[in-house]
Amino acid sequence: INFLKLRASYGNPGNQNYDAKLAASIYNFMDKYSNPFGIANIIQQWGNNGLKWQKTNTYNVGITATMFNNRLSFNADYQIRKTDPQLVRIDLPGSTGVVSAPMNVGGTDNRSISLTATYYILKKYDFNWYISGNVSHYTTEYYGIGNVLEQYNEQGRASSSLMRMYDGASTSGLYAVRSLGIDPATGAELLLKKNGTPTYEWNSDDEVLVGDSNPDFQGNFSTSFLYKGFSFGASFSFKMGGDVTLSTLMNKVENISQKSLPYNQDVRALTDRWKKPGDIAKYKRIDDTSTSHITTRFIKTENTFSCGSINLGYRTSNAKFLNLIGATSFDVRFYMNDIFRISNIKEERGLSYPFQRSCSMSLGLSF
Repeated sequence: INFLKLRASYGNPGNQNYDAKLAASIYNFMDKYSNPFGIANIIQQWGNNGLKWQKTNTYNVGITATMFNNRLSFNADYQIRKTDPQLVRIDLPGSTGVVSAPMNVGGTDNRSISLTATYYILKKYDFNWYISGNVSHYTTEYYGIGNVLEQYNEQGRASSSLMRMYDGASTSGLYAVRSLGIDPATGAELLLKKNGTPTYEWNSDDEVLVGDSNPDFQGNFSTSFLYKGFSFGASFSFKMGGDVTLSTLMNKVENISQKSLPYNQDVRALTDRWKKPGDIAKYKRIDDTSTSHITTRFIKTENTFSCGSINLGYRTSNAKFLNLIGATSFDVRFYMNDIFRISNIKEERGLSYPFQRSCSMSLGLSF
């Protein structure tokens, strides 16, 4: 052991990323609403005299060490972050004249474990090769909310959102109705009520906790080596255990309205949907254009491993042609991004990002 340090810290910071007038009532003078008694005042924001700062108590313990003649160095941390009270905007009825008002509602409890390490496989004068990486796990739960935020849960059910706000619930927990798959006899989706009874009718009251979008573990690692003027580097990332929504299947294979039928669709809307009694299909019958609500049929646990970037380069200051042109050094580098991605989910990768590989090359001269 070359170096060893034990660490512990505590902090209670506030949050200043809010409007300075958040606790005050604000009115607008509106010329267009003028009347014989003068210019009208229209409420823009209802204040809250009892509003408190959002504070986060942060506790952290950790260890920092280097070992084996400084070849291995690492940091390990365990952290607890409790935000109490939370500062959120609560929706108000339209009769109040505003959309929402600031309130202190409950709190969140975040706990995380993280490890970062670097190891030099070779460490010489003209040849260095090391691997560096980190891995982390964290959870966040609500507490002290009660029924104040139930309106958000209702809005989530109406909009097919999977997030809910309950005491003791994870902030990244996913709630949905359980599915038994497509009935081979009818081509309709067979669901489970909260009490375990099969049904064909979807009801948001039957939703239960079915997963969590937060991975069990996630992290990245990279490797790099230098040999005289040559350099090479690559970076990788991984996630294990996070649940995802299969949005492409839900919106491009099912949920196709009658109006959208003539337009470009996923080919699986024709090949993989139920067509006749006895078909074992992943998707409901092909002539059903009704809305498909989110169920466990469109939620799956994902494990991924990907290579984010690779770079290769060479730099020299001894080449003969440098003296001829009066330069001191020359370098050439090649870069490539999004090399590959391996996932246990083969059906889709989502619709939110244009995934594509990119390559670039650079030449440089120093004088």
